[in-house]
Amino acid sequence: MTRRASSLDDPTAVFAGDAARALAPVDEAELRRLRLFCVVVAAGGFSAATAELQADLSTVSRQFKELETRVGTRLAQRGRGGFALTAAGQQLHRAALALLGSLQGFREQMARLGEAPAPQLRLGIVDALLTAPAAPLPAALARCADALPGLRLQLLTLRPIEIERRILAGELDAGILAAHPPAAGLQQQRLYAEANSLYVGPGHPWFKRSDRTITRDSLAEIDCVADPYSVDLPPHARAAAGPGSPRADSIEGVALLVVSGRYAGFLPDHLVTSNRALSALRRVHPALFSHQQDIVLTCRQGKAAAPLRQLLRELASQR
Repeated sequence: MTRRASSLDDPTAVFAGDAARALAPVDEAELRRLRLFCVVVAAGGFSAATAELQADLSTVSRQFKELETRVGTRLAQRGRGGFALTAAGQQLHRAALALLGSLQGFREQMARLGEAPAPQLRLGIVDALLTAPAAPLPAALARCADALPGLRLQLLTLRPIEIERRILAGELDAGILAAHPPAAGLQQQRLYAEANSLYVGPGHPWFKRSDRTITRDSLAEIDCVADPYSVDLPPHARAAAGPGSPRADSIEGVALLVVSGRYAGFLPDHLVTSNRALSALRRVHPALFSHQQDIVLTCRQGKAAAPLRQLLRELASQR
């Protein structure tokens, strides 16, 4: 009787159990905690990250502490002095961004198996860009599509912090957002300036009040809507949208609350002048409260992929 060969007799054999362990997925809970960690770092603290994570402060704090317990060391200093990563936190942040970016790249490669490669451009944008008279993006995108046949375009409307996080994680190629100091590893190219002003609606106490009686200190008298872009406002305007202020997650949400007549809010002038539903709003004391906000294209430092390089060329040609 012929003896059947056994894998036990072959020292080079790889057992199914070993292969399964080698291919075992990373624990989903660990990935969630790493994503939370990256959002908290990008936001600069727990409180600022709650809106992006759609979780309360206690949940964010608990999961952050669970990650610290998992790695066995303190990842950040937090308290009255602000939020700051420790050396271990900085190291983990770099590793987490690399891991999440690799996972996204793996998903994209799996999706492209068996397909001819096509140029792809993934952009994150803030809302209320379309009516800006100086906005060069629509024409630039059209010329990119002409220059790169088969170009696959993806536009996602996101909050600024999420745009930056996804660029760093390799999930987006670039983003269009209001200018502010970029996160480490990112660079910016100015596109145009956008005029913004403080508005109130009919029924608001300031709707018929003379500008001569309004000062910057008067902002403390009213409820001013906070939104994802409030951090980019001038200091006096930023202070008006404090922790207890009503909040909206988009410019359209701010406009809705202003139209109610109960709240004041900062809005792009081009949005108000081009939208019939906002035509009744009053611009309050432009000399004090109006300001110019630069709109920029943000991308990772280093050499960009061909579709993004094409977009940058098209945008530069319109300046």
